[in-house]
Amino acid sequence: MEELKKKILSALEDKNIKHKSLNHLATVLSSMLKESEEDTLSCLKELEREGEIFSFARNRYTTSKKLGLVKGKLSVTQNGYAFVINETKDIFIPKKDMSGAFDGDIVLCKVILPRKNARKSEGKIVRIIQRDSDDLVGTIYLEGKIRYILPDRKKVRVDVMGDTLGAKSGDKVVFDIVGYKSTSVVARVVEVIGSLKDKGNDIKWLLKQYKVKRDFDESTLKQARAISQQVDRTRYSERRDLSGTTLFTIDGIDAKDLDDAVSIKAHSDGTYTLGVHIADVGEYVRLDTPLDKEAFDRGTSIYFLDQVIPMLPVELSNGICSLNEGVERLALSVIMHIDKDGEVIDSEIFESIINSKHRLNYDEVQMLLDGDKETRNRLKDIAHDLDVMHKLSQILMTRRKRLGSSDFDIPEGEVIVDADGRPIRIEKRCATDATRLIENFMVVANETVARTFEKMKVPFVYRVHERPDSEKMHTFYNFVENLGVSVHTSSEEVYPIDLQKILDSVKGDNVESVVNMVMLRSLKKARYFETCLGHFGMALDYYCHFTSPIRRYPDLCIHRIIKEYLHGNNSFIKSREMADFVSRASIQSSAREKVSEDVERAITDYKKVEYMERFVGEDFEGIISSVTPRGFYVELDNTCEGMVSLSSLKDDFYFYNEETLSLSSPSGNSYRIGEKVQVKVVSCNREMRRVDFEIIKKIKK
Repeated sequence: MEELKKKILSALEDKNIKHKSLNHLATVLSSMLKESEEDTLSCLKELEREGEIFSFARNRYTTSKKLGLVKGKLSVTQNGYAFVINETKDIFIPKKDMSGAFDGDIVLCKVILPRKNARKSEGKIVRIIQRDSDDLVGTIYLEGKIRYILPDRKKVRVDVMGDTLGAKSGDKVVFDIVGYKSTSVVARVVEVIGSLKDKGNDIKWLLKQYKVKRDFDESTLKQARAISQQVDRTRYSERRDLSGTTLFTIDGIDAKDLDDAVSIKAHSDGTYTLGVHIADVGEYVRLDTPLDKEAFDRGTSIYFLDQVIPMLPVELSNGICSLNEGVERLALSVIMHIDKDGEVIDSEIFESIINSKHRLNYDEVQMLLDGDKETRNRLKDIAHDLDVMHKLSQILMTRRKRLGSSDFDIPEGEVIVDADGRPIRIEKRCATDATRLIENFMVVANETVARTFEKMKVPFVYRVHERPDSEKMHTFYNFVENLGVSVHTSSEEVYPIDLQKILDSVKGDNVESVVNMVMLRSLKKARYFETCLGHFGMALDYYCHFTSPIRRYPDLCIHRIIKEYLHGNNSFIKSREMADFVSRASIQSSAREKVSEDVERAITDYKKVEYMERFVGEDFEGIISSVTPRGFYVELDNTCEGMVSLSSLKDDFYFYNEETLSLSSPSGNSYRIGEKVQVKVVSCNREMRRVDFEIIKKIKK
């Protein structure tokens, strides 16, 4: 049937077929394609349900593509407008053109030709193909006999039917839609979250908003609990025994899912042997088992504040798959022979048994590298190894810079909370030699694995980052030139080295963080894909994610392929079944990565707003981080960001200049990205995750 559907779409694309009805179209097409009329009609109805064909006049059908309609999932923002998320582009949908669609619905939208000063891709929803059947979240209001919900993602009143499960007016609730009337939507309450003032409800509410579940189902837990927490050597006699090799883990101080360990050896000819040893999760999580299906659905672990929602149950993520100190574990090892220029001369990938000698954290490794005698003495058995690793890391970093890898140095604000989940401070986290050491080692391992398997031409999940759009780059170049930064490009085509030169030129400048952010926004988003397209940001021709199978599904997926190859199952690797699975895993992993990023950002932003509530009325200095037609955003030194709205600028009349990303007035006043300003905290809205500032003055350089 799928093949017939493709033939039908091709026929409708190529020819203007005259017909009086869908039944008549089936008759015409069945004769043309030499297929049964019954099957053709069935396929046509299915294509219509899926939004692939569309009736553009009375009983007149063609493909949605031919009509310029775009199919995608609707993502509604906190401000009420939305985007239709498509594989190739995102289309902005104004509030007035939502046509009754809700967040998560699959829709068809018509792309409107850009108007002056309009967004480049703006559309109007013309049909709701499939309603989102998942639970929605909103605030319930009880006013006598009137009971209704205002959904978080769409401020349209929803009438409540049935029991409210004890919810109080103003509580957050989970609901599902049970019907649609001409003038209203009818829903029923399925869960009461409660007041956001109560401990833990804010996190619970945000997770529900993004449809993230914490708990594993019973079949998954049953399989996880049945796995032994010790390695049975008798079962793995063919593995290479590295349990006597000096190797260790380096992670964050609070990390519990330790999936990578490293080893090193320096040679007299100036070369190095680097070992990157990754937890062999694929040995325990087999394809199509409950554990695998759950991991596929989740796609990734989600980290926020002091919590984690793991991709795999703790029996694996913190237990048998975690490379804990002093215990034997199964691993996939990548041994690389690296020359003095950071190039991999030779490499080998194999299954191993390892035993981590130390569980190190970034802070103590940095202290050792900085010359702290106490730390060096405590770690004297591996101090030399760490010195050698540091030297190799610098060589690899030099190679990355030589290739043009974009090194974005954007400090992250980590919100520290107390036992009740209240934010008590925000700490800026910057890259250190210790964190870069592990990053450089993981990058070269990922590159080596991707290169090895791309040469074999087998199905594989690659991490790809495509070349940016020339139009966006032109806008970015204009922006940095307006900041006084010189742009010297190699040619009309954008190369990574050109961007790295710009980042180097603003190092240590006031505008460094802003240039980093604007450049990042100008680039395409990295994703998972079954074809090796290279990684523009890293300036690499080959790249994948191999090093974190405990917390990322694409890593687990390629571990399986590697293990099948190592066991000689080439026919299975090259099968249609494996190719289809790789394609599905790539799409799912990219989608779940976005959800994870959105959740982590939402929770961090919520807690930052909560933290800033104590400073309402106080003044701060900050840098203008972005400018929009509605005003500009200011980022404080603590990484909290707030908005100065256009309506609050009373001293002059300002208009938005898209070319210079600034607000300007006829009298010459202006606000530009990168300028230092003093602002007052006016208000904080946790639910909207918004801080409002008022401008006090510009700060002269």
